[in-house]
Amino acid sequence: MGAGSQDQVFGKALSLLQPFNANNIEITRETEIGTDLEIDSVAGLDVRMESEDSYDISFPMNLISEIRTVGELVDAVHKLVREKENA
Repeated sequence: MGAGSQDQVFGKALSLLQPFNANNIEITRETEIGTDLEIDSVAGLDVRMESEDSYDISFPMNLISEIRTVGELVDAVHKLVREKENA
């Protein structure tokens, strides 16, 4: 699946994160995944696996630990998909 635009990737991220949004906050690119959404490491793994499955990509371990915000997740997905398409 192609990455599409940043907005499309953001929309997909929203749909993946919404089930974990227990406090029903507005999710933006600046939303902190662990802090604002209170997603623990197990739920974070679910989000990562869903993202990988949705875009047929694989997050390098070092990249996973660097992702803190929704925007960083969107940027990482977009980058990995583009790299795969250009390989």
